[in-house]
Amino acid sequence: MSLLTVDLYQSATNPEKFLALPAGTNPADLTGPMVFDQDYGEVTRYREAFEFDPEQSYAGVDAAKIAADILTVRWSTYRRRARQ
Repeated sequence: MSLLTVDLYQSATNPEKFLALPAGTNPADLTGPMVFDQDYGEVTRYREAFEFDPEQSYAGVDAAKIAADILTVRWSTYRRRARQ
């Protein structure tokens, strides 16, 4: 799978929750994430234009699931898990 360029947002009400979107997507234009979890109703940009490789390992996240979500529904919500 090739690299995805994503913008990452962090929930303003729960800093453990994140939202990944294709780069340039305005989160205010989405309703899906907020329907499932109101913590995504207010987000702040965490990283812009992050080069995301679904085959890489990223601390505390399931990169393959995030990529699959973005490719199918155009957004992905996730929590960072503590390293074990």
